[in-house]
Amino acid sequence: MNTKLKLIVGNLVICLLLMFILEAICYVLLPTQYRNTGFLINIKSLFTKVEASPKNGFDEVDPLLGWARTDERLKAMGFKVENSNIVLSTTDDTAGRINILITGGSTSDLATEAHNWPVDFCKILKQHGIKAKLFCEGNGGYNSGQELLKLIRDGQQARPLLHISYSGANEIFNQSYVSAYEDNFYKAELGKGNTPLLLPNTITLLHNLLKQNEPAVVLRINETTKPEANFWETNMRLMHGISVEYNYHFIGFLQPVLGGGKYQEEVKGHDSSVAQYRQLFPAFKQAAARHSDFLIDFTSLFDSCQGRVFKDNCHIEDAYQPLVAQSIYEALVERRILPN
Repeated sequence: MNTKLKLIVGNLVICLLLMFILEAICYVLLPTQYRNTGFLINIKSLFTKVEASPKNGFDEVDPLLGWARTDERLKAMGFKVENSNIVLSTTDDTAGRINILITGGSTSDLATEAHNWPVDFCKILKQHGIKAKLFCEGNGGYNSGQELLKLIRDGQQARPLLHISYSGANEIFNQSYVSAYEDNFYKAELGKGNTPLLLPNTITLLHNLLKQNEPAVVLRINETTKPEANFWETNMRLMHGISVEYNYHFIGFLQPVLGGGKYQEEVKGHDSSVAQYRQLFPAFKQAAARHSDFLIDFTSLFDSCQGRVFKDNCHIEDAYQPLVAQSIYEALVERRILPN
C-alpha cells in the first residue's frame, strides 16, 4: 500500500472514530424520547414497518384505542356490521326491539372467538321472545379504560336500553388510557421523518440546541404502574354514571378467570398471569360488593365444574359459553332489567 493510500485510509479511520465518539456523546445527552432513530446511520427509518396491532387479526390503527378491525375485515369474516361493531339480532322486526350494548375484551369478541357467550345470549333472548339487537363492541386485548373510551366515542350511537360489560381479565396487563401499543407507536414515529440518515443523534441534539427557545415537542411517557383494583372500579363507575345520565341500564360482570375463584386447573405457560389474578381479584371482588347495584361478581361461576374449563388464563372452552350466557340472562331477569 503506497503512502498516499495509507494516508487516506488513516484519515478515514480517524474521521470514523471521531464520528463514533461524537455520536456516542450526543446519544447520551439526548432525552430518552429521542433515542429511537439508530446510531451513526438511521437505518430504522428505512426498514421500520408499523404493524396495525400487537395481536393477529387486527388491521386498523385506532388513534384513541390503539388497535381495531376495519369494517371490511369484519364483513369478510361474515359478520353484520354497524358503526364498526358486530351486530346480532333476535329478529328483523324493529317494532319494540331493544338495543343491548356489550363491551369487554377478547372473551366477548366474536371476531376473536366465534363461539363467545354473546352468540348464546342472543339465542336465549330469542327463545324467551325478547326482541333485541346486540351491538358487540368487545375487542381483544382491551382493558376497562379502552372500554370506557369506546363507550364515550361509539357506544352512544347504539342508543342502548342496556349496557353489559364483561371484563377484568386484561387489567393485569396495562392500566392506562393510553395503551402500550400507542405508546410504542408514538415512540417509534416521533421525529422519525425529520431525522437525517447520517449521525441522527448528533444532528437531533444540534437541532434541539439551536431551537432551544422554541417549545420542545416531547412524548409523555406512559408510566407502567403496579395493577390495582381501583382502575377497573373507577371505569365501571364512570360507565355506570354515563348510563344514569343517558337513562339506560348498566351492569358490569367481573368475569371468571383462572385463579380468580375456587376452581383450579393447570394450564401451562400462564403461571404469571394466574398468580396476578390471585393477587388482584380479591380487591376486584370487594369493589363489586361495594357497588352491588350495578356490579356482579362472576368469579365463582365455574367453582363446581368438573373437567377442563379454561383454554388459557381466561378464555374458556366452547362447552361453557352457554353457562356464561344463561347466568348473565338470569342475573338480568332477577334485577328485572329483562323479562322472564
